[in-house]
Amino acid sequence: MVLSKGKVNMNEIKCIFCGIGSDNVVINENGYTGRKCSRCGLIYISPRPSFDNIVDLYALDNAHLSAQSHISSNFLKRLYARHNLNIIQSFVKSGSLLELGAGAGYFLDEARKIGFIPQGVEFNSILANYIRNTLKIPCEESLLNTPVFKGKQFDVVYHCDVVSHLYDPISDFKKINEMMKDNAFLIFETGNFGEIDQVYFKHIERFQYPEHLFLFSTDNLIDLLNKTGFKFMKMYKYSILPQLLATKALAGAKNLIKKCILESKENEERVETYKTTVKEGIRNINYYCNYLLRYKVGSIIPKAHRPQTVIVVAKKSK
Repeated sequence: MVLSKGKVNMNEIKCIFCGIGSDNVVINENGYTGRKCSRCGLIYISPRPSFDNIVDLYALDNAHLSAQSHISSNFLKRLYARHNLNIIQSFVKSGSLLELGAGAGYFLDEARKIGFIPQGVEFNSILANYIRNTLKIPCEESLLNTPVFKGKQFDVVYHCDVVSHLYDPISDFKKINEMMKDNAFLIFETGNFGEIDQVYFKHIERFQYPEHLFLFSTDNLIDLLNKTGFKFMKMYKYSILPQLLATKALAGAKNLIKKCILESKENEERVETYKTTVKEGIRNINYYCNYLLRYKVGSIIPKAHRPQTVIVVAKKSK
């Protein structure tokens, strides 16, 4: 679900790095326009909804993925979490860990299993309650413009697919810096859509406007770190083109299977079997294939100018 344009306060912005506007519209989705900066390649929504409108999108559980969707993605999220935690442990073995935009908390739970002391920030109250009450992990519903956990500083701050949602990434990364101990690590995952060849846009089902306010290039991400008190350490790159193509193909196959079963109408029990068994089995196979395509296949195939997910490792420098 997206914001109703009739209820949204819109405002024009410029590139947050270069301070210039752009007439180069490269994305039109849900009535919003993504403009690409002619200097640095950053793609940003302009005009865009107000800060309060964006906050309401998550607080009212009206985002592209509902709270229940996050909770039901247990299998997939834990696969992703284990992969990223392997990278984190190559830099820091244990300590206090804060996840921003923690979703259903599965990353935090996996981090706890290997010795980290996890805490989370999640603005969606349904998800925050799930983390606190089901996973028994401390979680606050704070915004980044307020102190979290009474100003505590952490050994590791992590987030996944969050930076593109930030309303003011430069200001917010400075606040993240303040949450960290000296020489602590910031590790996050995001996309590189600000630098891909536009021919690949046709393979992206949706850009999730207006949730994704900024789409960065890898150079943008390094610039963001340099401007906010971090030292860039390393970047892991994975092509997601195989995942995008396979997801599209599998979606068609799933719809065909569902249609065949439902149209047969032999009995209600068969329909329920599909819903409870076949559907879950196909979903988990799909999840595991997505994981393999994303991080295993994606690590070895060509990546230049193609859609990628990147994992960025940085260290607090000041």
